Amino acid sequence: LEVYGNREKAAISHIMANFEEQLEEVNLPKGVELEQIGDIKQFKASAERMIGAIIIAVVLIFFTLIVMFANIKISLMILFSIPLTIIGASWTMLTIGYHVSMPAMMGFMLLSGVIVNNAILLIHFAIEQVQLGMNKREAMLESIKIRTRPVLMTAFAVSVGMLPVAQGAAIGLERLAPLGAVAIGGLVVGTFMTLVFIPIVFIWTVKEEKILEM
Repeated sequence: LEVYGNREKAAISHIMANFEEQLEEVNLPKGVELEQIGDIKQFKASAERMIGAIIIAVVLIFFTLIVMFANIKISLMILFSIPLTIIGASWTMLTIGYHVSMPAMMGFMLLSGVIVNNAILLIHFAIEQVQLGMNKREAMLESIKIRTRPVLMTAFAVSVGMLPVAQGAAIGLERLAPLGAVAIGGLVVGTFMTLVFIPIVFIWTVKEEKILEM
């Protein structure tokens, strides 16, 4: 027996969660099994591939940072700025009522690149200033003065560009709305937290002697 259904704007993950919750209360007779097919089956396969792609992307970003800075501590510091975006993105999705979906995962990948780039802008400039003779605190303060505007401009430009997507205003973009919401919420909160988190951790943990050796 095959049962089919169509959906409109509801995320497949939300439908799956409700479906599985209802199934827990059903006692199936012996010899009867349930198999999910169609969009749900494709979503599970796509989600597994997406998670694998995210892991590979994070690993590649980390090794790229190692090559750039030749310092594991600084590379990890930049890498850990990625979870800061999850706070804003998750809060936005909960507020609007969106659920985890493929577009939302794509939004997280987009955020990772932007936030890592912002962190690199701050740290790279601070490192250059330390190598020119400043102490690390003065160097980071100077980096904040110089680099905050480009960082904010990047976040603002991406957020404005994602507004139509988040609103689902265009025909055919309704299902991509979570991508826009994740991008905007993650950028707004993640950018602010990066401008606070990165300087504090940099000043507390990075040694000037190590910077001069780079």
